[in-house]
Amino acid sequence: MKYLIIFALIVFVIPRLFRWLLRGFVASQMDKAQRDFMNQQQQYQQKQRHKREGQIDIDFVPPKKGKNADDFSGGEYIDYEEVK
Repeated sequence: MKYLIIFALIVFVIPRLFRWLLRGFVASQMDKAQRDFMNQQQQYQQKQRHKREGQIDIDFVPPKKGKNADDFSGGEYIDYEEVK
């Protein structure tokens, strides 16, 4: 009799309990993702409302790498012949 109850728990109760818990977890994660997306949309829309007509907004300016234009002293002269 003890084995029959354990078998019934394993076959009938545990899968239904697992399915119920999984549905709740997935639903809560979907609600959280939806709220996050809505917050991002609202922030973007508020940012666009404060922008005046014709105003340019630069979000990212890459850092300067390598040689600076002020350090350029000129190029190397290369003599060439015109070929006809």
